[in-house]
Amino acid sequence: MAPPPDDPAGAGHPASDGTQPFRKPRLEAAIGWLAACGFLFLAMVIVVVGVQSRERAITGAQDRARAAVRVLAEHAARLFDAADLLVEYAAQESAGRPWDEVARSRALWDKLNAQRARLPFLDAVWLNDATGLLRLTTAAFPTPYSDASDREAFLFHLRNAQQGRPVDQPHIGPRIIGRVTNKATFLLSRRLSEPDGGFRGIASVTIDPSYLSGFYKELDLPHEPVTILVRADDLDVLVREPDGSAEPARLSDLTRRSILAQQGGGVARDDTAIVAHRRVDSWPVHVVVQLELAPVLETWRRLIAPYAGLAAAAAMALAALSVFGFRQAGGARQVQRELERRVRERTASLEKTVGERDAALAQKDLLMREANHRIKNSLQVVSSLLSLQGQAVGEPRLNDHLLEAGRRVQAIADIHRLLYRVDDVHFIPFHDYLTELCRELERSARSDGGNWRLELVVEPVEVPTDHAVQLGLLANELVMNAIKHAYRPLAVPMAATGDPSWAEPDTHKATNVIFVGLRRSGDVLQLIVGDRGIGLPTDFDWRRNRSLGMRLIHTLSKQLGATLTVENTSPGVRFTIGLPQPTSGDGDSDGVRTSG
Repeated sequence: MAPPPDDPAGAGHPASDGTQPFRKPRLEAAIGWLAACGFLFLAMVIVVVGVQSRERAITGAQDRARAAVRVLAEHAARLFDAADLLVEYAAQESAGRPWDEVARSRALWDKLNAQRARLPFLDAVWLNDATGLLRLTTAAFPTPYSDASDREAFLFHLRNAQQGRPVDQPHIGPRIIGRVTNKATFLLSRRLSEPDGGFRGIASVTIDPSYLSGFYKELDLPHEPVTILVRADDLDVLVREPDGSAEPARLSDLTRRSILAQQGGGVARDDTAIVAHRRVDSWPVHVVVQLELAPVLETWRRLIAPYAGLAAAAAMALAALSVFGFRQAGGARQVQRELERRVRERTASLEKTVGERDAALAQKDLLMREANHRIKNSLQVVSSLLSLQGQAVGEPRLNDHLLEAGRRVQAIADIHRLLYRVDDVHFIPFHDYLTELCRELERSARSDGGNWRLELVVEPVEVPTDHAVQLGLLANELVMNAIKHAYRPLAVPMAATGDPSWAEPDTHKATNVIFVGLRRSGDVLQLIVGDRGIGLPTDFDWRRNRSLGMRLIHTLSKQLGATLTVENTSPGVRFTIGLPQPTSGDGDSDGVRTSG
């Protein structure tokens, strides 16, 4: 007899041998369990993808804030360096003059005002005597009455003088309202000293916060961040953008804790904000970029919304599949094929997304190269203009200054020329740059007269882009210093030194030889420039020399954290720049890589 319809395949009836047969699961139950597992899996995927994408959005915002403060810190360092040079220039021009003469000197006022006009972020130059009385300012002539004896900057330098601290210490004051200009500003100042070391007064410049606010406003940063410039010692806010109030708002507790915990710079976040900060090189100020977390999460929600809709659609499809599966088992196979088709479409979509991302990265690299190419062209134009201006000026000394400035600008342009040629923009082959620079200086020197020869012994070394400009300018200054001064007033015959390797057997004219070396010694990169010329006077102190070239060498060495050694080699002199750098072979931008 056939089994009843409700018990297909004889399920539930004992077999002929008395054992219970295997019960097949009902198809509906199997589909129900699969549907439940599918819904559970979909919920887990939504949660995992949502959490991970949210964290990626926050991490991306942190990375962009960190990159922004790095750029802003470099901009602030260049700005303060330029302002400090003007302060030193004002101190030099007023040194040795009685204060009454300084106050009456229209010529000195014109010189300082001309220099100030070249720096649009500065309001004025100020010279105050030892009592705090204002003696000269580019804000007005004749000088209006003003007493700065109660200002922090004046008291800071007076206190340092009374305690016998070194003179070479610039100071950045708090944000104030100028008594003469009646504008919000802050001071960068230096102490003035009498010949006997006594306190003579201060020289200072006022920096316009609105200039910095305008610069911060023009930056294309996402999520409308708050950009802040703050003093490092007391966390006093100097500039805040955006901030419509006359007195900038104080730092948030999160920002204060982050700066105090990470003096060099870092990133912190809480439930409401992301804060990235970085200390400006060699200056007691921090740049802060503060992002509210709400706009970041709102952007994330907009990006995740299509995926949530896709998940909802998938859930509906799964429900429809379950209902249909209950009705007809054959429909399950059709749905399976449909799901496979959707997987293929999603895979193709993901592959397209990856391809678009790779194309965007390639476009970014192309834009970086184009930017460096345009910077190089602009700097070459500036160098050419300086050279042409030098040729048009009848004053030989001014002509020399303009030509030297043009060479310095060209040295920087050559760095950017290498940057758009190399594959890795984080490093440049400094040996190639140094060789080309020396050959150009040699050709220039020979064209001006004289039998010059530059002997190069350079190792293949790649240096970080952040160090390349300073090293290039140091090499340019040292070689030009040797060309200008090593063999004056008369070149020393090389054969007279007793070293036949320096002699020129084929001519009676002495050869002016300059040696340039580049090598690694342990963890130190050494740049060496030497000659066999007249040498330096026994009482020469390069640290106190006030020539622009030596000041540039001293300043650039300090910026790099390098050591400068000057040795009389009898005959001649040798300059050695020692830059401590750990060897890096994995693309770390803080290290030097050895090529080849």
